[in-house]
Amino acid sequence: MKGVQGLLLAIALGIAGAAFNWMYLTSKSGVVETVEFVGVKPDVDIEQGELLREEDLVAVKIPRGSVGNLEHFAVLYSDLQTVVGHRVAQRKEGKSLLLQQDLVTPRQELTFGDDEVLIWVPIDTRTFVPSLVKPGDLVSFLVTSSGFGYPTPAEGGDPEAASPVPELPSSAGPIDAIGPFKILSLGNRLGSTDVLRAAKVPQTQENVMGIAVKVDENGNMEAGAQKLMRLLEATAFRPMGIMLHPRGSDVE
Repeated sequence: MKGVQGLLLAIALGIAGAAFNWMYLTSKSGVVETVEFVGVKPDVDIEQGELLREEDLVAVKIPRGSVGNLEHFAVLYSDLQTVVGHRVAQRKEGKSLLLQQDLVTPRQELTFGDDEVLIWVPIDTRTFVPSLVKPGDLVSFLVTSSGFGYPTPAEGGDPEAASPVPELPSSAGPIDAIGPFKILSLGNRLGSTDVLRAAKVPQTQENVMGIAVKVDENGNMEAGAQKLMRLLEATAFRPMGIMLHPRGSDVE
């Protein structure tokens, strides 16, 4: 009799154990293993060259079964501290994943249209702040009446035979603005100072500005550019002042 009771007890315990195992597995069936990646918060846009801040980033959970080879392209959230303080190579909009290629400074090249050429103009960096001007901006070159003539020494070096200097009016004369022209380069910089800094490339030759100039089918430069080049030659390529036009404006 005792043997039968023991057998019944063993069966009961087995059933109870199976029930507990079933309940455990059922409770765990709703838990999906995920992998966390770094994403940009929905209400944040990070502009090209800006620093990545921890408060602008968020963990994005993706089911492991759906990850595939994404780990080879996106940044894992476990590596968050290695990207904070890094500058992004391109604009990142909210609700997007941070990719490894976003941390690679893009190679920049001079680009202009088939009907354009690039000419370089010496500029006076004492008259503006170079870091506030970037390629893509529109500028005009400022010329006063004093910039249109210098005495030309005669052969033999006789100073009295030099061509006369245009006499300036006693009051300030008009200022002529030649342009606008689109900036293609400022020294060796082809983009914002942040992008150049992200590439760890020092800024050089800020006093030379590359501008885009329209040409016709015969290769002749537009009238404003011809006027500018004649003035530069007449002044022995003296550095010029510039006027920055509002960004987004369509200046004729």
